[in-house]
Amino acid sequence: MPPVKRAPRRRREQQAAQTRQRIVDAATVLFADPGYAATTISAIAERADVAVETVYARFRTKAGVLDAVLEPAVVGNDQGLDILDLPAIAEVRACTDQRDQVRLLAGFSRTLLERAAPVQHILALAAAVDPGAADLRRRDVERRATVQAAYIEMLRANGPLRDGLDVAEAAATYAAMANPGTFSLLTDQYGWSPDAFEVWLADSLTRVLLDP
Repeated sequence: MPPVKRAPRRRREQQAAQTRQRIVDAATVLFADPGYAATTISAIAERADVAVETVYARFRTKAGVLDAVLEPAVVGNDQGLDILDLPAIAEVRACTDQRDQVRLLAGFSRTLLERAAPVQHILALAAAVDPGAADLRRRDVERRATVQAAYIEMLRANGPLRDGLDVAEAAATYAAMANPGTFSLLTDQYGWSPDAFEVWLADSLTRVLLDP
């Protein structure tokens, strides 16, 4: 049996990945200016130098394109990894001191929020005008809640929470402090640096989640 020729298939896969990335890059620019509402699929296709049908075939809707823009900004990679599988979270899980865990989590949350801030702003505006984007935002909030509940379980593995605080309350507290809205409020409106936000987050979480 003759050997299977894989090179042409690999080239097609590489070309498909490059086309997808051009579309995502084009949408990232256009969603920022002139904005999500003003951006059409045709404009994305033109900037990416692809056919309109190619954008629809790969992403189906404009919200689908936005999802592809959001995901690497949130997770920090486009490899399909879950947040809880990232090396930074493995470090938190392996740590045996609750206060050190909180410090690591605050640093991770700061990095995530800082990286995703521009796309989260786009998502908030898009959700007001596009039901598909609103559903994407709802799923993003739900994922954040699930991940933050997992953070709390990592803390509980090394000791009790403050004054009988349960996981749901602790996760809600984390969510109130480490979310795009709070990050934007403190860094954009009050002028805090991301470093200052991280210090505040670590100190506040330690005080409200852990026993003195």
